[in-house]
Amino acid sequence: MSVSPFPHCPAGPSARAAAILAGALVASASLAAPLVAQSAPISPARRAVYDAYLDFDQLVQGGRVVPGWIPGGTSLWYAGGGPNDRVLQRVELATGRTTPLLDAERLRRALVERLGHEPAGRGVPFAQVVFTAPQQLRFELEGDNWQLDLVTYALTRLPRPTANEGDRLATSELTRQRPQPFWQESFTGGGETRNLERRSPDGRWYLGVQGHDIALRSATDGRTLMRTTDGTADSLWTVETRRWEPWSPSGTRFVAQRHDVRGMQKMLGAQWLKMFVEPLETRWTRAGGVLQASSLYVLDVVWGRPVALNLGDTRDSYLQVMGWLPDESRVLVAKYDRLLHSVEVWAADPSTGEGRVIMSERSPTFLTNHHEVVWGDDFPWTMLPDGTGFLWRSERDGWDHLYRYDLNGRMVARLTQGSFPVTSVVRVDQQRGWVYFMAQGDPARPYDRHLYRVPLAGGGTAQRLSEGAGVHEVTMCPLADCFVDSWSSPAGPPHTVLRRSDGAQVTALGEASIDRLRRVGWTPPREYVVKAADGSTDLWVTMYLPFDFDSTRSYPVVEFLYAGPQVAVRPTTFAEPGPAQYNRALANLGFVVVTLDARGTPGRSKAFHDVVFRKWGTFEIADHAGAIRQLGARLPFMDLTRVGIWGRSWGGHYALRALAQAPDLYVAASVEVPGFDPVGNQLYETYLGLPQQNAALYDQANAILLAPKVRGHLRLMSALSDVATFPETMRMSEELVRLGFQHELSIFANSGHGQVGQTARYNDEQRTQFFVRHLRP
Repeated sequence: MSVSPFPHCPAGPSARAAAILAGALVASASLAAPLVAQSAPISPARRAVYDAYLDFDQLVQGGRVVPGWIPGGTSLWYAGGGPNDRVLQRVELATGRTTPLLDAERLRRALVERLGHEPAGRGVPFAQVVFTAPQQLRFELEGDNWQLDLVTYALTRLPRPTANEGDRLATSELTRQRPQPFWQESFTGGGETRNLERRSPDGRWYLGVQGHDIALRSATDGRTLMRTTDGTADSLWTVETRRWEPWSPSGTRFVAQRHDVRGMQKMLGAQWLKMFVEPLETRWTRAGGVLQASSLYVLDVVWGRPVALNLGDTRDSYLQVMGWLPDESRVLVAKYDRLLHSVEVWAADPSTGEGRVIMSERSPTFLTNHHEVVWGDDFPWTMLPDGTGFLWRSERDGWDHLYRYDLNGRMVARLTQGSFPVTSVVRVDQQRGWVYFMAQGDPARPYDRHLYRVPLAGGGTAQRLSEGAGVHEVTMCPLADCFVDSWSSPAGPPHTVLRRSDGAQVTALGEASIDRLRRVGWTPPREYVVKAADGSTDLWVTMYLPFDFDSTRSYPVVEFLYAGPQVAVRPTTFAEPGPAQYNRALANLGFVVVTLDARGTPGRSKAFHDVVFRKWGTFEIADHAGAIRQLGARLPFMDLTRVGIWGRSWGGHYALRALAQAPDLYVAASVEVPGFDPVGNQLYETYLGLPQQNAALYDQANAILLAPKVRGHLRLMSALSDVATFPETMRMSEELVRLGFQHELSIFANSGHGQVGQTARYNDEQRTQFFVRHLRP
């Protein structure tokens, strides 16, 4: 592992940002040192702004409001201000009238009397409350739970939950009353993953896994009741506690899964940082290899007695529970084929296990991308509250739209149509006959997301309910007669308003202040539209510029990309999390940083996404390089002789391709936790088919075969615990070594496919030094 030549400053990003905001920018000896000896030094001021941007959220105050609902359904509350001047506001939903939820001075007097000292700050000393009655709430302060009467301001200190575990026959209240973590195999390539128990609707049980078997933990006395005892490493039981609801409405039964993993590939890894190295073994499916054979069972809380759901042949399938009917007479299950080209909706009797297909759909390419259904939780269905049917989201006409089905699989109505994608259902208000959904329906800004509604009966035109350019996030109120709407865009700070269910604004709730950001230094991001390599398809670009941007100067360019068909990564909001936070900061060292989602990525039309089908590796870099060249021709401040690129996972795959397929443009690439060989991962099957029948397509998609064509400066990064991609990084490095191609290699111990904490910060610093060294900002 290479060692950083740049000394780390003792203060964290937030401390440095505070120093800037106070006007006390002090140049230390370490900051004055160049990042690397052969590059121009980065000034202390520029480095300090970079550090401040790594903690970007601290530079933007307010704007987003997280509502809480007051019993009765006629008002909400939210917290405003910071720790020193916090206020809790009450908003009447019908009128928008805003008043303090709490009299801060009266509250603080009551607290001084009970605590014996002043609580912290000057306003309300806590930000979270839970209403236990319309005029009574609870909060936590200084390690204790308190109950406050809003009429008399009487304070009651609640007994602390016992934490004594000394008696083996007793379980503490802290353990009994909170979901506990458990570990189980998720077949995502990272081994066992951490989950939380799922509480039953009646509050009596917590559902989880112990070893390879199903366990129920009593919320009354904390005792564990094993519901299965025959699980093994080759035939294991699991429960889904995050992506769908396993419990029946009454809490008397639940759905569990059993997996036969015999024949699956075993990937070897190790825990390197223990006193003695400990080997790890992970089940994995290579493209065309053995997939776990999964079955679904319904188990009774009292008696166990698993009932197998008869869903036909479930080999080479992915099973997803859609939900229970309210009367518990049926469980609906979606069964996808291995390539995600077809899906069947089954209705199964939980008492007998008998099932039947009620609806099916097939696509000549793929119905959805792998992450959405197999690993993620962006499912295309929504159960109707009364259990008479479900909504189904489908791209069957070329765009994602909503269709209503009954329990016999009859399409009752098509709900939406047009040249735009529906992204999710927010609420079905069956009583008033409305479906509220998010969609990207603005043709002038196709990545903006707004709230719409349409009649549940069908036959109506979708009505847009949100206003303001950008991506909207909405929270419907309990009675579905209003919603809280928060939105922002790359250059537009967050706003939040309260609207009625017809979209009429009731009142403004929050508008972000970027005064701190301006004092640090800020140039608004820009959005551009360019053409794909086909000469006709629009591609959208987000560009970050240095805080002291000067259009008469020349700047090197860094592109961040993913380019895979699973997710879109172009920043579309103001404080975009993830890699965008680093990219914002990097720009302030004197770079122009750009991100775009080219053809083959989701979020647009089916045709836009389908370009990747059986064409992996043939068009992506042409789209990205073409976009950079178009921008460079239009914007003289972009120096196209100094262009770098970086990405993670499939972004690493394509960053390597950039050095091989467009070496006349890209001169440096940071390639991180990359997957290179499509045979190594089942994820490619959706887009390439099985390698046994499509060997030429897999060779075309294999980036390791491009090693002889790689030019420029290359940094490879991987992690020892990333069992899926670490071997491919090593294979690529070895190919380059044999070719005599000099490259950097960074390897992290006890880190997986994503880096966190100090490892992530160290990796960011290495990447930054790499681009400063080779692109010379």
